[in-house]
Amino acid sequence: MRPNSKRSETRGQGVEENKDGAQASNRRFFVSSRLSLLASFLPALLLAACATPAPKAWKPLQASELAHPLTLERCLELARANDLKVAQWQARRDAASAELRSAQAIPNPTLELTWEDIGLREAGVGSLAVFKYGVSYPILFWWPRAKEIAAARAGQIAEEHAIRADQRKLAVEIGAAFFTLVADQRKIRISQELLQNARETMRLVKKERELAVSSDYEVNRARADELKAESDLADAQNQLRRDQLSFAFALGADQPMFPQVVDNGSSQSLALFDAAATDSLPELYVTVALNSDPKWARAKAERVKAEAELQLQKRLALPLADTQAGALRVNDPGGKAWDFSLATPIPIFDRNQGGIRRAEAAVRTARADEEEARREVTASLSEIWERGKAAALKWKTFSRELSEIQARNERAAVKLFAAGQISYTDLLQIRRDLNEARLAEVDVWREAAAEHWALTCALGQHDPPTGVSPPEIPAKRPFFRKAGPPAIRQQ
Repeated sequence: MRPNSKRSETRGQGVEENKDGAQASNRRFFVSSRLSLLASFLPALLLAACATPAPKAWKPLQASELAHPLTLERCLELARANDLKVAQWQARRDAASAELRSAQAIPNPTLELTWEDIGLREAGVGSLAVFKYGVSYPILFWWPRAKEIAAARAGQIAEEHAIRADQRKLAVEIGAAFFTLVADQRKIRISQELLQNARETMRLVKKERELAVSSDYEVNRARADELKAESDLADAQNQLRRDQLSFAFALGADQPMFPQVVDNGSSQSLALFDAAATDSLPELYVTVALNSDPKWARAKAERVKAEAELQLQKRLALPLADTQAGALRVNDPGGKAWDFSLATPIPIFDRNQGGIRRAEAAVRTARADEEEARREVTASLSEIWERGKAAALKWKTFSRELSEIQARNERAAVKLFAAGQISYTDLLQIRRDLNEARLAEVDVWREAAAEHWALTCALGQHDPPTGVSPPEIPAKRPFFRKAGPPAIRQQ
């Protein structure tokens, strides 16, 4: 019985050893598989983190959008939907949003791993070493965080107002270019009428020459007048094509296009100048312009940002945010232990006086810029009003009336010339006067219409809707705030 029992014990020990070896082998396989899996995925993760996003697929303006004559409102929609403008504005919004997210982010803990060979050896063990691992964290990171968030939020609002200012500037430019195209189209119609009149005069002069009433000199003069009218028409058409080309690229085209625009008449484009009871700038217009001006709103947001940064610098006079609390586990040949630490700077020599003074100077500058922006609104509005009012008055009182009188004179002169009561030289001079009067009327109207459009833009009548909230510094904020989307509802 004893030999059998010994064999059974030996066999049992072997089984246990096999089990232990299998378990150890399984653990080693599990660890090695995890390490190999991590090693295989780590490069992919690093490459994904460093990968550059795919380039944007550009969508320029299509020719089908310009197949029909465009209204001013439609032109403004196309210009604001320009893929380049949209991409630039969205990139600026994303950058401002990233600044806010960075300010809202919670700092990461710091992991510390230390292996130290103490220079001793032990039989059967080998070199003796000390292994330490632990974590530290800036426990007072919330001390300046509320002011950082307030400054970043004000900067985001300022950037949104800057984008609105660019959109308003774009609207003014599109309106001016639109009325230039309308004026070009009117000049072409005037040139076509003048050419038709010159050809009719040429026909009358040839008829009189056949009757020996006119001389060859008058025939040559009539032919020269006809050629001059053809040249003026060609110049007007070429000018229209150049302006159409520039306008198409301003709307977002990437190839030559020649859009046509709708001419809605002359009078309705000067409504605000007609509605004014006096020649002076109405106070209501100034109030509305101030309340809707994006440049002044941006200056106010920049001032709020500067004030928030000043408060931030004052808080940084006590560098509590740099306070680090840590816990360290120590494994050495003598045993295991815990080490706890707390490190904070002592503001003896530096209390951030330089940062505070720079922030105070920035606040003074921002307040001056805000007042300058407010004055610029009134000054710009006054200049637009004076130029537009003068141009509208000139068009209604002088240019349009003079053009109508010259047109009546030209019709009467044609009848007198056909009856032989005036010479061709007199008829030619009357037509030149009519040509100059009509072209001058178109130029004066274009100037008045462009200034009226600029006035409506200054009053915020063509601004896109926006959800920008007024920039204010909150009194209190929670210490831990989850990072989320910005407080601006983007267009």
